[in-house]
Amino acid sequence: MKKLKKIPVCVIGAGRIGLNHEFDKKRIKPASHVGMWLKNKKCKLLAICDKQKSQFLKVKKLSKNIKFYDNPKIMLKKEKPLIVSIATWKDTHFKITKLCINLGIKVIVLEKPLANNIQQSKVILSLIKKNKVKVLVNHRRRFDSEIIKLKKKLDKGIIGDVIQVSSYYVYGLLTTATHAIDTLRFLFSNIAGEIKEVYGFKNSFNNFSSPDDKNYEAILVFKNGLKVTLQSLDIKSYDNFDFYIYGTKGKILITDIGRSILKFGIRKSPEHSGFTELKQKPIKLCKSKPRNQFDKLSENAVECLKKNKALPLCSAEDSYIDMEIINKIVLSAKDKSKVKKINLKVN
Repeated sequence: MKKLKKIPVCVIGAGRIGLNHEFDKKRIKPASHVGMWLKNKKCKLLAICDKQKSQFLKVKKLSKNIKFYDNPKIMLKKEKPLIVSIATWKDTHFKITKLCINLGIKVIVLEKPLANNIQQSKVILSLIKKNKVKVLVNHRRRFDSEIIKLKKKLDKGIIGDVIQVSSYYVYGLLTTATHAIDTLRFLFSNIAGEIKEVYGFKNSFNNFSSPDDKNYEAILVFKNGLKVTLQSLDIKSYDNFDFYIYGTKGKILITDIGRSILKFGIRKSPEHSGFTELKQKPIKLCKSKPRNQFDKLSENAVECLKKNKALPLCSAEDSYIDMEIINKIVLSAKDKSKVKKINLKVN
């Protein structure tokens, strides 16, 4: 590939994560796809596409040099970007991703999920393989520097052998549980293999989840036998995204919506001779503060474009497996929690 001064990029979808989060004063920047590409010095954001023309006025506050389209096909044909971000509603992912692949885009950054269902996902994976496209799916914990560090520490046995895990989420399987499932797979892939079986359960309340994205509980069984509980909190009053990781030599707690990672070691019991227990004062493995994942996401996309051997930190295949697990959780729950095997192969 010839050396370019700057890599041409386009963004499809200028809603919340596409653009609007950039104007949230509390969020660490960049906080959107538009902001991410404007910050990356190796790239040039040429244009954005959105049905709401009012979004063009917003993007002009960030840069006056960005063009605006309301038709993605026209934009892609005219601007000829090498990288495209898709930050639209999930129901449109299938159609827009197919469009990008068919028009020759080689690197696509896609908001989760990969598509609306398993069948659509299989079609996308087939097109990716046929056209040699690299797709990065924004399951953002994979792009979190501290989560990446934790994975390496778990691989090296920071708490010994991992023997049990409990995880908690809010707001539906596709909306939030998909992040929890993907994080679990990422953290334990080297030490436990892939998730092979699931037992699904309907949430007892489901007062807060949306009609098309219900809350479910599940037991996830990894290849080495590690069992993980995935539990939903059907509440409106606060968000939650916690992981309790128990090992033979201590415990790891990921809390504060993923911002805080704590390690609890082992001590002699102050109450019973010959017994041990977890220490109550943890070691902080990182500072509890917001961390930016968009920088790592754009860096990975650029690397995937420039280097043939570079791989997405979260690939379309990863997103497909996440969706397969979610699908089997729902099927298991409907089948009175009968075990469902996970199919890792795309037929």
